[in-house]
Amino acid sequence: MEYTVTIISSIIVCFAVGFLIFQIITEKRTPPDLVITIGDVVKKDSAFSVPIKATNRGYETAENVVLEFDLDHKEEPETVQITFAYIPGKSSVTGWVIFANFPRRNSIKSRVIGYGTP
Repeated sequence: MEYTVTIISSIIVCFAVGFLIFQIITEKRTPPDLVITIGDVVKKDSAFSVPIKATNRGYETAENVVLEFDLDHKEEPETVQITFAYIPGKSSVTGWVIFANFPRRNSIKSRVIGYGTP
C-alpha cells in the first residue's frame, strides 16, 4: 500500500512541476491590461452604491491602481475614485463606489487613471 501511494503521489507531483514549467516557457509576460465592469446600483441610506470589478487580463501585477468613475448627471456631474493596492495578473478584484445622485448604469463612465508595475 505504501508503494502505491508513493508512486501515485510522485506522478501527481511530477505532473504539477511539468505543468508549471510548461506555463513558464509558453506564457508571454504581458503588461497589465485592466478592464472595468460596472454592476447594478444599490441604494444605501442617502447614497447610491455601485459594485465594480477590475480585471487584469495581463500577466504582470498592477500596483496602486487608481480608477475613476464619472457620473453624467444633468444637474451636477459627479466624479469618484477608488484605489486598489494591487491587482495580480490574470485575476480580478471587486469594490464599491458611492454616488450622491442616482446613477443610471449607462451614465457612468469609467477609466483607469494609473498604476505601477513591480
